[in-house]
Amino acid sequence: MSKTAADHIYTLRRTPFALAPVIHSFYDHWDPTEKDILLSYLVLPLITYKPLHPFLHNAKRNSSLRTMMQDQSRVLGLELRIEEFKSITHAALLILRSEKSIAINDNMSVAPQSKIREVNADAQLMKYARKLAVVFTGETVVSIYRSLGLKSL
Repeated sequence: MSKTAADHIYTLRRTPFALAPVIHSFYDHWDPTEKDILLSYLVLPLITYKPLHPFLHNAKRNSSLRTMMQDQSRVLGLELRIEEFKSITHAALLILRSEKSIAINDNMSVAPQSKIREVNADAQLMKYARKLAVVFTGETVVSIYRSLGLKSL
């Protein structure tokens, strides 16, 4: 099977080493709650979806999950994207844990431990991850999954 240059660029942009800081950025702006490790599986599928970018770009402190869900096209195909990014998210969490960038507590909450390593990361995705944390603020993990129409991971 021969790969094109576009395939190689796609692989490089979707590497866990480049996307781990994006997940770290999310948790750096999120207040730890019980079982919030499950939110890491939503970060990459949501912030890499182009129809959601205008909302995240304009998101402010008063933006919420409810305002995000006013336009259902922002989350079309989310379940498929979650499956696509699941292995990358696993690897990114392992990288963050081995670097001691995050700690995973007994109640499955994620706490940032060190400064975000921004060298390999896409600055725009980092910004969107921070804004997604603001949008999710005040919600529980269960209510976020329910609002997005997800029954399981």
